Amino acid sequence: MQDTKLKKALTVANIQNQTIERIAFEGDWFQAFRQPQNRGVWFVWGGSGSGKSTFLMKLAKEFAKTKQVLYNLLEEEPDDSDYIERTELCQMNEVSLNFLTASYSLIQLDAYLSKRKSPDIVFIDSLPYFMTKWEDYLDFKKKWATKKTIVFCGHAEGKNPRTDFEKSVMYNAKMKIFVTGYLAICKGRTIGPNGGKYVIWQEGYEKLNGANLN
Repeated sequence: MQDTKLKKALTVANIQNQTIERIAFEGDWFQAFRQPQNRGVWFVWGGSGSGKSTFLMKLAKEFAKTKQVLYNLLEEEPDDSDYIERTELCQMNEVSLNFLTASYSLIQLDAYLSKRKSPDIVFIDSLPYFMTKWEDYLDFKKKWATKKTIVFCGHAEGKNPRTDFEKSVMYNAKMKIFVTGYLAICKGRTIGPNGGKYVIWQEGYEKLNGANLN
């Protein structure tokens, strides 16, 4: 039998008096993304060679300065040389107490996150290797994105996500970040003072765009 019990309707005071915890971004991260709420879905997409993988690792490191992070690696293996080198490039040893890597399926990750004191931030690299059905996404979001930050990685076709499913997740996400030419561009709800731009690799960015471009 369907549950017909209604939740209490909230007043303006109920809404405005809620305590909101935010991610304590500083410096270049604050300039690009300000301080987003510490829960909800992020969607990061970009083409091959855009700097997307490095951006994800650098973002994971920034989160890991204050929160426990799980990087769910599905497109590569943890013993792949590229992944190992990325952790070295981004000096992930500096946040080693808060950074974990796994390769969990949807069922396995759901079970892992159900454990006591599971990570606050979860990276899923990448979405098409993790799930392909909208219903699965909505169920996963309802269960976990109300208390954790879930960062999905997607692929690009031009400036847009490659598949219709990835596009749907992008539109639904709270934070949307497009990576191109070693530049991450925020298209989400929390855009920083510099217009939501984060340079991933300064030298590579300048070679592509010219040293005087912002």
